[in-house]
Amino acid sequence: MTWGMPVVMGRKTFEALSGQPLPGRVNIIVTRNADWKAENTMVVNNVKDALFLAQQHHYAEVMISGGGEIYKETLEQADKVYLTRVHASFDDADAFFPELDKQKWHLTSNQDCAADSKHAYDYSFQVWERK
Repeated sequence: MTWGMPVVMGRKTFEALSGQPLPGRVNIIVTRNADWKAENTMVVNNVKDALFLAQQHHYAEVMISGGGEIYKETLEQADKVYLTRVHASFDDADAFFPELDKQKWHLTSNQDCAADSKHAYDYSFQVWERK
């Protein structure tokens, strides 16, 4: 889904991915730390600069991979949301996707998936589009 696309994420999300860029994508990392760097990524200090940089590549879509603050800052600009809902609770979770306002968004696709050898939990993959 994100292959070949620019992917915007916060520094903590990037570090949760073992500090390695996602292959086959333009990785744009947002951090307030002006001295922070990571190989094979583009680093910016705010979401506005991240979106500007992503749009310079002239892709049809820009993918937002989190964390919670990045989601909040970009949701109002989004026309479509690709959302994976994991059907489990995690006591140590500290970042969440904001609730979608059903008056502004409608569900266009929902695929329920069972846990398997690659996925530890049942989940649903949903596509939401702005009304």
